[in-house]
Amino acid sequence: MKSPAADPAGAADTSGAPAAPLLSVRDLSVTFHAHAEVRAVNGISYDLGAGEHVGLVGESGSGKSAGALALVRLVPDYAEIEGQVMLDGVDLARLTERELRDVRGRRVGIVYQDPFSSLNPVLTIEKQLTEVVRRHSRVRAGKARAEAARLLESVGVPNAAERISDYPHQYSGGMRQRAVIAMAVSPRPALLIADEPTTALDVTVQAQILELLQDLTSEHGTTMLLITHDLAVVAGITRRVMVMYAGRIVEASSTEDVFTRPAHPYTVALHRSLPRIDERRERLMTIEGQPPDPSRPIAGCPFAPRCSARIDRCTMEDPPLMTVPTARRAAAEGWDRRMIREQDGGALFPGPAAPQLTACWNPPPPAEGSPDE
Repeated sequence: MKSPAADPAGAADTSGAPAAPLLSVRDLSVTFHAHAEVRAVNGISYDLGAGEHVGLVGESGSGKSAGALALVRLVPDYAEIEGQVMLDGVDLARLTERELRDVRGRRVGIVYQDPFSSLNPVLTIEKQLTEVVRRHSRVRAGKARAEAARLLESVGVPNAAERISDYPHQYSGGMRQRAVIAMAVSPRPALLIADEPTTALDVTVQAQILELLQDLTSEHGTTMLLITHDLAVVAGITRRVMVMYAGRIVEASSTEDVFTRPAHPYTVALHRSLPRIDERRERLMTIEGQPPDPSRPIAGCPFAPRCSARIDRCTMEDPPLMTVPTARRAAAEGWDRRMIREQDGGALFPGPAAPQLTACWNPPPPAEGSPDE
C-alpha cells in the first residue's frame, strides 16, 4: 500500500475543533492485476467518527467490499492498494503483516456475507469461538469456553451452553450469522465492518440480525461500516450513507436525506427503483444499461451513459464531489459545515455531521419532500 504525504489538515487542533475521526481514509484505490488490470476502487475518501454507524451502498461490482477489505489488506496478492488508511492515528499502510494480524479482530472486526463459508465445517462452534477468545484475551481454556457460551447467548443463540458443541451445519443460517457476529465482537473492536451481513437470510431473520448489530455496537460504542446493495437495510440503523458507483463515492449524506432528497442522479435512480406500498405501479422502475467495465479506462462520469440528466460535459469530465446547498437543514439542526479537506476543487468528506455531498455539476438545492413528488 502506498501512502501519500501527510495531510496538514489532519494535524491536531486544540482550539475546540471536532474530535479526530476514528477512521480516516484518503484517496484509497484498489487495482487487481490478474488476467487484466481492473480498477475496482478509484480514489475514495471518507471519515468515520467513534461510535458512528455509516452505510456504504451500491450495486454489485461497485467496489464496496473491495474498498472495505482493503482497509486491513484482506485482498489477494495480485491486488495493488494505494492511499492512506489511518485508524485512531495509526497508519495501517506502515504496519507489518504480523502487526496487521493483531489489528484484525482486536481493533477491526469483520462480519462477512456468507456465514457458512466464514466457519470451518469440521470444527465445532466451541472450538472456533474459544480460539478467538483465547487469542485476544489470553484466558485459560475453561474460562474461554464459559466466555464463548456467554457470547453465543448474548447474540441470541438459544440454549447456547448446549448448542456451542454443535458443528456449523447443525445451525440455521441465522444462527450461523449470530455465531460469526459473536466472533467479530468478542474482542470489542473499535471498528466493525459488516459486509452484506443479511444477504442470504429471509426478511424476518434479516431484521433480527440488523437489530442485533445495532444493539451490540451501540452497547460497546463500536463504529460500524455497514455494506449493502439494499437501501432498505441502512434505513433504520445508520446516521449517514455513502453511495458508490463504479469504484467512486458519488454521494454522501445523512440517511434521511438519501431517502427524502437524493441529489445525484444515480441515487435518485436507486430510490425510484425501490418498490413502494403507497402507490401502484404496473412495472418496477429500473436503471437502463450496465455499469462500466472496470478493466477499461472511463472517460468522464462513469454514470453518464445511464443518466437521463447528462450533459456533454459529463462524457468528458468526471465531476468532483461538492456541497449541495442545505441551508435550511443546516440552520435547523446546527450542522457543522466546516470542511476538513479539499481536493480537485471539491469538498471531501467532513465529519459525522456533514452537509450533503454529491458529484454532479452545479447541483440544484434538494427539493422539499420526496424525490418522486
